Amino acid sequence: MSTDLSASFDEQRFMRKPNVSEATNEFIGLAIQCEHSEQPSFAGQTYIGAAKCEALAGNHLGEAEQYLAAARQFIKAEAKLLALKFYSPDRENLEAAIGCYLQALSKYPDKSPIRTSVLMELANNLVSLNHKLEAVTYYEEALETVNDSTMKLLYMRNLLNLLIDCGKYDNALQLANKIFDSNNHIPDGILTEIQVSRILLTLLVKPDEGTKIESLKQLFNDLMNDTESEAIPFNIDLKLKLQSIIICSTIGDLQSLIGVAPDTKSYLTSQQADLLHALYSEQKDYNFVHS
Repeated sequence: MSTDLSASFDEQRFMRKPNVSEATNEFIGLAIQCEHSEQPSFAGQTYIGAAKCEALAGNHLGEAEQYLAAARQFIKAEAKLLALKFYSPDRENLEAAIGCYLQALSKYPDKSPIRTSVLMELANNLVSLNHKLEAVTYYEEALETVNDSTMKLLYMRNLLNLLIDCGKYDNALQLANKIFDSNNHIPDGILTEIQVSRILLTLLVKPDEGTKIESLKQLFNDLMNDTESEAIPFNIDLKLKLQSIIICSTIGDLQSLIGVAPDTKSYLTSQQADLLHALYSEQKDYNFVHS
């Protein structure tokens, strides 16, 4: 009798549905062990297992959390390879990380602020791994989800600097113009930064006079005519140096441009210093070709 009951009990255990919660916890426990033993790629794979268990249980937010945990481990694995100077042509870890981030994103509502933070995390990780051009897409997507005006301004400023880093000067100028034209209350420090970038980008891009937007024409007009304007909160020294850069660039005076550059750099961000160097290099190449 007891044997029959024991057999029946074992049969019930065998036939019952697996406990998804137990399986999830086992996957997570194994992932943590992999993390502690410095095996981030294996940890990532195991977190994916946990995510699939959460999906089976219908726990979409839990699924998203596990995909995010997996993504972070794959990013860690990619960073580890990069630090060791190993490069994977098929980008296994990086592609796995991006895939997990996108899986997590698909579980959140379109207007969820969590989407913004996930997109920015993905973009920032791509920047740290020197995939800046790829990061641009996710920065732009993140911007579309931001409603707060202060946060939007800061994200647009970050994207502007990223575009400059990528050498996308035309796109950077368009965005800088958009930042200025779409914000009525930009703090003076950020306004100065945006306006200096617009000046340097314009000198590099050289847009046709007919295609320049009105505020860009006004910026150059006010600056070169020493017109007092809230749109150019520059101190006297910076204003004089910018005027010199514009004149040197316009007339092709390379030596004067070289002379003014060192003293100007103390006012510039690293991206603006790169723009000034690009301006100098372009002028040098032009002079060489026409010498």
